[in-house]
Amino acid sequence: MEYCNEKLINRYTVAMAMDPYLFAVPSIAALAALALRKGYLTPRGAVSATVVGSAVAVAHMGLFALLTFFFVTSSLFTKLKAQWKREMGLKDVAGRSLRQVVGVGTPIAVFAVMYLATGDSKFLGASAVAVAVATADTWASELGVAYGGVPRYILAPWRRVERGVSGGVTPVGTAASVAGAFAIALLSPLVGVGGPVVAIAALGYLGELLDSVLGATLQTKYICGGRITETPSSGCVKRGFLSNEAVNLITGIAMGLLYLAIV
Repeated sequence: MEYCNEKLINRYTVAMAMDPYLFAVPSIAALAALALRKGYLTPRGAVSATVVGSAVAVAHMGLFALLTFFFVTSSLFTKLKAQWKREMGLKDVAGRSLRQVVGVGTPIAVFAVMYLATGDSKFLGASAVAVAVATADTWASELGVAYGGVPRYILAPWRRVERGVSGGVTPVGTAASVAGAFAIALLSPLVGVGGPVVAIAALGYLGELLDSVLGATLQTKYICGGRITETPSSGCVKRGFLSNEAVNLITGIAMGLLYLAIV
């Protein structure tokens, strides 16, 4: 009898451990399919979002709640003034692609998996920082482009650049980045992720600044008669070698590692 009870307990324990796989993963796939239908993701973006979201959900459901908050708000902000953005030739209106999801989601998933492997809550905080960086950057980009007017080059504020050019900043975008970083930081303890709120918010905003600096210096651009653009054309000189997705990946990893070093 005791042996049978032990077997039942073991089976129950295994079933509980598998719950994230049995319930979270299909739910995430369904949400990704809905996002695809609504135009927030491309088909390959939906697949990669399912993989990233599943890894995060299995690691910690509170962290998945932060990721969901980022994705929903960023997707809604992307659709603001969508027709105008299309006419201006701005990116992301058609839904986030595989490369975009991987660039933003990889740092979040990596730190989440490290938490799952080690049980060290500092990795949860590092993953929350990566979410804060992504949120600050996306809110700044989408709201700054839609409502910030003509941006100025972060390394030369007296110089104007085209809307959507990496390294361009506006007061509206800066305010949005601060709000995005603080939103994730304030939500983190509410969903059980924890971590110092000030550290998460500060590193989230710092990551957005680093993103802008890398975007201005190392991200691929084209100089066309003194005008800076991200659209290649004849007679233009290419500068930089990083893609926008690579910049997102670098900033998310860097700020997460900085959090691990200082907390």
